[in-house]
Amino acid sequence: MLEDLAARELTAAEREQRAVEAARELGIEYTEQVQQAGHDAWAKIRAHQGGAAA
Repeated sequence: MLEDLAARELTAAEREQRAVEAARELGIEYTEQVQQAGHDAWAKIRAHQGGAAA
């Protein structure tokens, strides 16, 4: 079961929650600008990987 959980894709809500928690740990307010910067970064990563899910 642990392998299944580790291998599955996170839901949008789970990704959002992790982003909020990471920002809090870094002492950053999770604003729309920070959220957009994160989305842009993941888009660049996916593009670099040839469109594969990151």
